[in-house]
Amino acid sequence: MNVFPSLVANKILFLAIMIISSSVLLSTPAHSIYGGSASISAPNVVTITKEHADGNRYGGCSGALLSARVVVTAAHCVTESETGLLAKSIWVSPPGARWKDHEESGKKWRILENATSAAESRAIYEKYKAISVQLTSSYYSSSSIVEDNDIAFLVIENSLPVTTPITLASDQETEDFIERETTARLYGYGQTEFQGASSKVPMTTTMDFAFKSTTVANSAYLVSSTSSACPGDSGGPVIVSTPTRLYLVGVISGGPDATTGPSCSAKVSGNFYTLITLVTKYSNLAFQAATFAASSSEENKSKLNAETISAKSAQTKAESEAKAAKDAQTKAESEAKAAKDAQTKAESEAKAAKDAQTKAESEAKAAKDAQTKAESEAKGANEALAKSEAAYKAAAESNTALSTEIENLRKELSNLSSQVTSLKTIQVNNDKLVKKLATICKAKPKPKGC
Repeated sequence: MNVFPSLVANKILFLAIMIISSSVLLSTPAHSIYGGSASISAPNVVTITKEHADGNRYGGCSGALLSARVVVTAAHCVTESETGLLAKSIWVSPPGARWKDHEESGKKWRILENATSAAESRAIYEKYKAISVQLTSSYYSSSSIVEDNDIAFLVIENSLPVTTPITLASDQETEDFIERETTARLYGYGQTEFQGASSKVPMTTTMDFAFKSTTVANSAYLVSSTSSACPGDSGGPVIVSTPTRLYLVGVISGGPDATTGPSCSAKVSGNFYTLITLVTKYSNLAFQAATFAASSSEENKSKLNAETISAKSAQTKAESEAKAAKDAQTKAESEAKAAKDAQTKAESEAKAAKDAQTKAESEAKAAKDAQTKAESEAKGANEALAKSEAAYKAAAESNTALSTEIENLRKELSNLSSQVTSLKTIQVNNDKLVKKLATICKAKPKPKGC
């Protein structure tokens, strides 16, 4: 089979170096496979996040969950690109995790889909921190190309669910897959096209085994006319399936050309090529990782037992203290109730006293008002009496004057009567005289003067 010239002259540039690193504090998941499709079920693919010496966190790689606490990925995914040293901290996401864009405090993040904040997203994946990293002693990562033995086995702090077990392919099985150009399925969180749009879900595609690499130890090439791995798919699982078993044959590590890099959207000689690191030669690392996981599990179990006993003792003490506190609380509540009852009674008595005082003040006011009224009426009566007495005195004085006047009038009347009597006498005399004169004047001759 023909091997393109660049494979002979150069080593293969690994995928993660082509990712433009972002100095965000929260890992952004790698993007995804070119020409692939969203995986409905990706039970073994995870994202890898690492913290560098500068304190920043970077995503950009994928991994394969082998067991509840063992993850395999590309070695360059867990080392710093500048120094080649292991990253300060490494975390793994839950398998098949989905991500979303999120804006918070004026910053844009990529967080887990089931989280509501950057902090909550971190809290989820930080539970799966790598506590052990198994690499070969001959792996170097100080260059910008894929090195030999580009594989790492991680032991994580807590267990992840393994819903679909996978088996490491043996030497013979791997040789058979390569010889028969078997179709393998790739999973990853890489770009959907070179330096293109990102995917927030794990992607998958199929490629066929082509040939072993002549320049990178324990590596082989996959070939496809329609799809390939992209930057960010590094460390993702390469699986061959049979009706009864899934074989992990390797992890994605690079692209087709050390000069141009993993141009996953460009073909070489009419095809796409993806470099993978075969796992068959690293079963010792897998065993060490599994042993460490088991050992740490036992240690954790012993520690957990001790912590359980301590916690139980603490719980018993806490329960005793809680009971004492509850009793004290009950007593305090009882005393508080008694005090409240006494206060209620005192308030009731105070209210009754206040009501009585109010009533007494009301009655006193009414009495005062009645007294004021009586005094006012008495004053009015005195004034009326004084007025009456004055009127009586005036009337008496007037009566005396009137009596005097009456007496005077009586005297005047008596005089007038006397005068009238005199006048009547005079009138009688006059009448007699007139008659006499008339008699005289009747004589003839009339006397002188008639």
